[in-house]
Amino acid sequence: MLKLSQLFFRRTALILTGTFLVAALLGYYLLREMEIETHAKMLRNLLTVLEYDLQCLPSGKIPTILRQIHRDTGVRVTVIAPGGRVLYESNRSPRGMENHADRPEIRQAKALGWGEAVRHSATLGVELLYVAHRDRDFYVRAAYSLESIRQQLLSLWFKALGVFALILLGIFLFSLRLNRRIGEESRRLSRSLESLLEKKYDADIGPVECCAEFSEIRRMLQKVAKKLAKRERQKAKYTKKLKTLTRRQSDIIGAISHEFKNPVAAIIGYAQSLDEMPNLDPRQRRRFLSKIHDNAEKISQMIDRLALAIKLENSSFTPRKSRFALQSVAKNVRETLRQKYPDRIIRLECVPVEIEADRDMIEHLLINLTENALKYSEEEVLIRCDNNRLQVIDLGEGIDPKELEKITKKFYRVDRHSWNNSIGVGLYIVKYILKLHDTELEIESVPGEGSVFGFSLGKMRLTNEEPRNEE
Repeated sequence: MLKLSQLFFRRTALILTGTFLVAALLGYYLLREMEIETHAKMLRNLLTVLEYDLQCLPSGKIPTILRQIHRDTGVRVTVIAPGGRVLYESNRSPRGMENHADRPEIRQAKALGWGEAVRHSATLGVELLYVAHRDRDFYVRAAYSLESIRQQLLSLWFKALGVFALILLGIFLFSLRLNRRIGEESRRLSRSLESLLEKKYDADIGPVECCAEFSEIRRMLQKVAKKLAKRERQKAKYTKKLKTLTRRQSDIIGAISHEFKNPVAAIIGYAQSLDEMPNLDPRQRRRFLSKIHDNAEKISQMIDRLALAIKLENSSFTPRKSRFALQSVAKNVRETLRQKYPDRIIRLECVPVEIEADRDMIEHLLINLTENALKYSEEEVLIRCDNNRLQVIDLGEGIDPKELEKITKKFYRVDRHSWNNSIGVGLYIVKYILKLHDTELEIESVPGEGSVFGFSLGKMRLTNEEPRNEE
């Protein structure tokens, strides 16, 4: 495949050569016609003057005058009788010359007065321009050789050919220079493409010194490099996220397997005991059945929490709002958790606040927050509510500041434990429930001193009363 400079030179040379040949041929024939016309006028003038002299001169001096004219001008002059016989000839003796009555210029002069013809002379063996004029008693004919005209035109043509050769040489040198510059730009662009293939998107192409087309290619390559670099960064980001998600999912599956393993093992163990001991004491049997029920209930609660987390994330859960007293919900939560944690103190400090919200969801989140406080503290837990906010306060181990922004993420588990349950969805559910009620979870914690989990009541309807302590 040819290079750009080679294509440029070949096509330019071909076009110029064709143009030169056409121009040379047309120029040759046009200049030839112009020269013939010029010499024809000169011969007419010569014949006009000569006819006047011939009428005045004696016949003996006419050959001398004709030979003198030929020596001075190179024009051959012939005097011809009306019948075509040659009377006088400047170049030779008229004796033995054939009759000229049938010559084209003589026939034309006989008919029109003046005759003109360009033809090959049988006498001299060269191409001549003939001009003849008819007088009363004779024809006078002048002939001029076209060989000198042909030599002049050929000389001019060779000069033009030399100029054309110089032009071609200039074009060739220009194409060599262009080839060098295009080659440099092509190699630079090739290196840039190789850098892109090697994912070196910050490689500098450098300024373009050749032409606008390469500058545009450079600009497009830089644009492509930026897009590829951006895509590579996004790919790395997505890969990192995917690895994190995969690792988290593995942790989640491990956590779920671990949390399900104990209750499932307990259920299997008690069930096998009942199967292998048909004569078991009734009280012992009831205790085994109670253990099976409690562990099955634990599994059911974990499944419900997972289902609720997925439903909240998919925005397929709509709160069913109603008006109720927040204090009554807090009391229900306290009574429920007292059964699970009979040795712990849950203290209420609430005013009779009436709000408009989804009662079941508010009770669920309050159970989550309070149970977290019970799990990770050994002191009493305080549920406080007033006209503006609800808070669950514990005096437990507190939370590391690095973990505060992460503990509300779905399936997030800290190294020592998870918040609310072992699969890490408790606080995620709390955050989503509050989002559905146009508020958000607020966490304050000091490691070693305790934590405060709460939220603003926001747009929920409120009533003001003095606070009252309950145990």
